[in-house]
Amino acid sequence: MRLAKPADLEQLAKLIDGKGNLQDRLDEAFTRASTLGVRDKLAPINPMTSWVTKTAPDLRRRAAIIRAGDGDPLAAALYAGFTPEQLKDANLPPDIMLIANASVANGGKFDPSWLKKGEHETLSDWVTRIKGEAVAKVTGNENLGEVVSDYIELTAFASTVPGAFKVAAAGTLGLYKYFKKGEFLKAPGTTLAQILKGKAPSYIPSGIARQGAAIGARTPSAILNVLTGADNYAALAGKQWAWEASLLKVGKNAAALKTATGGSRLAAFASGASAAAKTSGWWRATGIAGSIAATGIGAFDLVQQGNPIEAFKRDKAGYISDVSGVAFNASLTAAMIAPNPVTIGAAAVTGVVYGVSSVIDNWDKVKQFPGKVAEAGTWAKNKVGEGVDKVKEGGKKLLKSLNPFG
Repeated sequence: MRLAKPADLEQLAKLIDGKGNLQDRLDEAFTRASTLGVRDKLAPINPMTSWVTKTAPDLRRRAAIIRAGDGDPLAAALYAGFTPEQLKDANLPPDIMLIANASVANGGKFDPSWLKKGEHETLSDWVTRIKGEAVAKVTGNENLGEVVSDYIELTAFASTVPGAFKVAAAGTLGLYKYFKKGEFLKAPGTTLAQILKGKAPSYIPSGIARQGAAIGARTPSAILNVLTGADNYAALAGKQWAWEASLLKVGKNAAALKTATGGSRLAAFASGASAAAKTSGWWRATGIAGSIAATGIGAFDLVQQGNPIEAFKRDKAGYISDVSGVAFNASLTAAMIAPNPVTIGAAAVTGVVYGVSSVIDNWDKVKQFPGKVAEAGTWAKNKVGEGVDKVKEGGKKLLKSLNPFG
């Protein structure tokens, strides 16, 4: 029989350690007492400090257990120690959360302590870890769980780091041509648009450039412009091609033209936004949105790591990788919106720092991964062999039971 409502327990926890509540007031009282030299007078309430830090999380975990029993998809993450604010709009894998929530809801049979987040563990790190540990729990093989976790991290590494180096190389080349030959800079993420319109960068193989241009020539202009950006709007920023134009300048100048012809502020804003969107094209706009999201997620993870100095001491290469990753995505966003020497240069520099620091941070995983995979493969082979033996034994027993002369 339920004796409490999860919302009530969570509210009680908030009254204990929420901003401006009991824990903050205790800290303030001890700070003032220390300043006045009368800290010893508060000795009788010293035990409250540890009670506060332990009781509030315990109440939240109890509330999460009740929520898990009710089928709340966020229950396991709340049990782990994350707040509803931290989980807002979080993309939690439903299959893994199902296992995690079952572990919380059946705490008497399954120890859910593996779900508790570690000190300074971010939501992204937690999700990666429990994916692997869920496999370990189901199979009973911890190495296999590590393989899954490492695979997830290395896949993310392989999908982002080469891109960072590419942006750095292309940006450096673009800056060289800009200052040496006076060529306009191009927004990152527009290479495909350039290929389809017959203006492929010099580092693209000639065969691919010709085929891409031929495909672009056969694509209806209306569709091509939607995907790659409409070049006719680039003139609003003083450029010939959409990938050279600053979307901010295009939008600003389109809005100014609308105002000059008697349009209202709302109409001017709509005109500017529409012109910027048409200049951007679908692919560039998608890249901007993804880069903005990556910047936000990275910044959120940094905040969860706590004091920057302490976080750096704990893991120098990892923290530099995280910080440079946020800086890279932020500068990449700026470069895609408004390509200029400052934004392109920032993306190139942060791309190199991010790429190198990520390689250093993941080097041990890269070296150890093949060995872990081999061990997991041996385990899987043995399990298959055991299964085959069981099938054979079962078949013999079946034949024996059916044999009237047995």
